Amino acid sequence: MVDTESGIVVRRTKGFYYLRNESNQAVECKIKGQLFKNSRFDNQIAVGDRVVYRKAGKNDVGLITEIEPRKSFLSRTRVGKEAEQVIAANIDYLLIVASTKHPAFRFNLINRMLVAASVGRITPVLVITKTDLAQEKEIDYLIDPFRDLDLKIFLSSIENPEADHQFAELLSNNVSVLSGQSGSGKSSLLNKYFPDLSIQIGDVSAKTHKGSHTTTYSIMHQIAEQGFVIDTPGIREFGLWKVTQENLCEYYPRIQEYQGLCKHRNCRHVHEPICVVKDAVSEGKIHPVMYNGYLSIFHSLPPT
Repeated sequence: MVDTESGIVVRRTKGFYYLRNESNQAVECKIKGQLFKNSRFDNQIAVGDRVVYRKAGKNDVGLITEIEPRKSFLSRTRVGKEAEQVIAANIDYLLIVASTKHPAFRFNLINRMLVAASVGRITPVLVITKTDLAQEKEIDYLIDPFRDLDLKIFLSSIENPEADHQFAELLSNNVSVLSGQSGSGKSSLLNKYFPDLSIQIGDVSAKTHKGSHTTTYSIMHQIAEQGFVIDTPGIREFGLWKVTQENLCEYYPRIQEYQGLCKHRNCRHVHEPICVVKDAVSEGKIHPVMYNGYLSIFHSLPPT
């Protein structure tokens, strides 16, 4: 009988996967040669995946023989490839980290990540960093498009050393993944709330408070007995996997509220006349930033 155990992937590099097994031991593994033959995934195993592996000798590398079904996932289209890149798996919260400045706040990138969270069955949370660099009215402007959504929003500032207990509690009792642009403050955020991690960040400019994100691969950190957080490399683009012009509106809750009320049964709320969604935007019932984000994503998708 083959001696196998289960474990969770906490880090992956090219060809190697690092697990934490049921005994909380670190295990280095490779995958069984034919395990993912003809797979649609660009990277077949992601951080957060639960896997079964065949134990090896004391100093030998284990062999992953099975990947268990995912309850949730964060994925995107691989840049330059028609393949799904799974960034993290089996997560409860997607922490979308966006800075007020340096780098600039990108509404459309946040829109894309909200859609990805919905596709992957993850609860999104918006974390706005570097609030000390913006005036209150500027922060209100950034938050305003998201007020009508069922979305937790946290503000973070280097001038406020007191940890937000609600935010720390959320991370300490769940599995979360941080995602956002390079320099938005993901690693700094973790160091602020969980200083024992001592995650390396680049030099911080005294003028811009911008740190260079040094995370080059996804890695899972244990921050509490039941709390795990996955730090990810910074992103510039976020291509949506398996989202089409036809089903995009399903991932916009405010647009979905009006589904079936337009003149045309299959209205996509873009060019069609007598569209209640466009009317709702004109009447201020749907924020124009959210609708413009919908249009931007819609036009970036292949026709269906």
